Amino acid sequence: DLNSNSSSSNTSNPQHPAPLEPNPTQDPKALQKPDPTFSWLDPNLPLSQRVSDLLSNMTLQEKLGLMAHGQQAIPRLGVPAYNFWTECLHGHQEQGSGALPTIFPQPIVLASTWDEHLAQQVFTAISDELRAKDNAEYQKSGRRRGLICWTPHVNMFRDPRWGRGSETFGEDPYLTSRMAQHVVQGLQGTDANITKVIATCKHFLGYSLEGAEGVSRYSRNVELSPQDMTDTELPPFQACVQAARAHGIMCSYNAVNGTPSCANDAAMNGLLRRGLGFDGYVVSDCNAVAALTWGHRTHASLAEASAAALKAGVDIFCDRTDGLSDAVSAGLISESNLNTAINRTLTMRFLTGQFNPPDTNPWTDLTLKSVNSKTNRDLARQVVQKGIVLLKNTAATGSLQPILPLQKQNLRKLCVLGPLSNSVEHLMGNYYGKFDAAAAATPLKGIQEELAGSGVVVEQAYGMDILGQIHYDWPLESALQVCEGADVGIVVIGSSMIDNDKDPATGSYRPATEGEGLDRVNLALPGRQGDLVKALATRAPGLPLVVVVMHGGGLDIGWIKNLAAVNAIVAVGFPGQEGGRGIADVLFGNVNPSGRLPITWYNSNYTDAVSPLDLSMRPHLQSGHPGRSYRFLHDPSYVLYPFGYGLSYTTFTYSNLKLLSPGEEQCYASGEPPVYCFTVTVTNTGDVAGEHIVPLYMSHLDTAGVHGNPLQSLRAFQRTDLLPPGASQQITMSLTLPDFVMPQESDGRNMLHLGPWRFSVGTWDAPEIPSPSANTGFSYSGFVSSVSNVGFAAKFSAGFGGGLGYSG
Repeated sequence: DLNSNSSSSNTSNPQHPAPLEPNPTQDPKALQKPDPTFSWLDPNLPLSQRVSDLLSNMTLQEKLGLMAHGQQAIPRLGVPAYNFWTECLHGHQEQGSGALPTIFPQPIVLASTWDEHLAQQVFTAISDELRAKDNAEYQKSGRRRGLICWTPHVNMFRDPRWGRGSETFGEDPYLTSRMAQHVVQGLQGTDANITKVIATCKHFLGYSLEGAEGVSRYSRNVELSPQDMTDTELPPFQACVQAARAHGIMCSYNAVNGTPSCANDAAMNGLLRRGLGFDGYVVSDCNAVAALTWGHRTHASLAEASAAALKAGVDIFCDRTDGLSDAVSAGLISESNLNTAINRTLTMRFLTGQFNPPDTNPWTDLTLKSVNSKTNRDLARQVVQKGIVLLKNTAATGSLQPILPLQKQNLRKLCVLGPLSNSVEHLMGNYYGKFDAAAAATPLKGIQEELAGSGVVVEQAYGMDILGQIHYDWPLESALQVCEGADVGIVVIGSSMIDNDKDPATGSYRPATEGEGLDRVNLALPGRQGDLVKALATRAPGLPLVVVVMHGGGLDIGWIKNLAAVNAIVAVGFPGQEGGRGIADVLFGNVNPSGRLPITWYNSNYTDAVSPLDLSMRPHLQSGHPGRSYRFLHDPSYVLYPFGYGLSYTTFTYSNLKLLSPGEEQCYASGEPPVYCFTVTVTNTGDVAGEHIVPLYMSHLDTAGVHGNPLQSLRAFQRTDLLPPGASQQITMSLTLPDFVMPQESDGRNMLHLGPWRFSVGTWDAPEIPSPSANTGFSYSGFVSSVSNVGFAAKFSAGFGGGLGYSG
């Protein structure tokens, strides 16, 4: 999808212009009143009958007018225009004059909370705001808006250079699946008759690259092995479709195993619909159909490309649709092909209640007062608080206590530095549209609000812009002057996803370093920002430094980690409008950090060893490809911070680890019957109240790391309650038969594995790779000799073989 805040937007190129919006002259007031005898107007009839009736009354030309994302009105039938394109990646991307929405943190920050219930709360709030805006628009103009959303983004964050990684939930398919399921449920709601907001999971299939080594996403072919398909690519889409009942899917720009995704019949009609049972609508990514002619160059004309996409299962085009008219004229498609697609998209409009009497809308009480409400702003702040990951926390010279949390009573002056220290827009990441800049809080503003009335002096300087392009010298010297006499220096540095011109008047320094259409070329801190840290470390002796890192993907900041002058490092992602307040909450101990990394942070030698064009998860001994993610990477020299890493202001211990069979103690079915339950008692043994995330990893001891099997895999996780010092909580996590399967190397079919399994809690703990347990002591293992209930093995041995073929 073309993000309007993205460097990929290219409306000036006639080869692929931006898709047309609905005709603004189609005023709902100009529509004819529908014939009351039309059965599609009767909300008491079955939905399928209503859709069929409406469709049967349309002409061919009227049907063609419904094939673009901006569906045209049919005045004689009283059918209004409707725009399917709404973005709500982390809040509604408001492009018009509507109420300014709440901008929550980017999804990678939400993933760092490891709290799927919080994710559902966030997207329930977002769907509330969308429904409130729809209510207001309908009352004002009779138009409907924002009821079909192109979210969530469930692709795997494979390569650390990927510019869109911050839109995802990280590198792990299980964590991503859990988050995606609850995001969809938050958007779509629980009403039995009307869907609150249609969720559209994207991008199907294999999308993890913008452009590298002369290849763009419009021409890239991604080779997915059967194993990678089964245990990495498909689980999040399976969670969307089967667990959450998502009504929408977006196909991706790239090709998979030689066939472009938006023209891939085996993928969409075979794997997605017949294999996973998807019965919703599919939208092409924007310009993906036209790109079949000028990107992949698999089709000679737009008519042929459009026909191929329609027949492969694309139901609505975020693209030019004039090729469909030509395809009909040339006999490449039939009216029946159009009927199939339009039936699905009309179903979405009926599902959201667009053709029902207004009083049947369960959310009519939502007004614009609920948009960017205090409740939602507080929720956004809570995500920041729980999603911040503490990477380092040591004592300053002469102190016995770690520098964080900062103690106000011991401070006289703080200096807040860095190009991101006071830029509102940098908080937002991408897909944010218009926002309430006055209400948003930068790190500087958050710190100032926290210290208001305390007598602590706060001084700020940028030091340089992100890329250090101009005026590198005097701003650096000014920053050092600002820190004279300070007790602590807080340095806010990192990546940028904005590409607007620099605006010194507002303090927003904006060149993009990653984003849609823009992958990074390396993992280094962008520009000359590192020089600001070096200057403070070498020329301000005795000044303790806290480094706050804004980021999408991980950055190679190992040299900063190793500086004695840097006592703390805090990773905050792109934290949204409440970012500064949430950052201050953590820095001053209002909350205890509990986030864990949802991705591996690599050293730069990793990207030297791995081509961004090879997205294979498994290592290749012959090519030297070391593997991707904590599940497959053997060599610890590539890892700066491992997946799941995260420190706290307190300490926790585990005890009473038990592996229970069904029926024992608290091992009971809350869904699919468990094969085993894993229980552990978590105790806060420190001096500060805190929450703790308990991840459970499994490893098949006989085959880990061979035959393409993972070293270990996340199979469950749970967040504790807020535990006061000395308090304990028992955690129970159920394991079902799918937790004991792995895909075969030959065809990707999932097979049940018996024999010894290792269970590790608290952190993944491969012997070859140093883990956070070296700092926290959270690593325990247990064994089980076999899996009982093997009579169900056949049920879970079916998988997806041959890359895209479905075998049952």
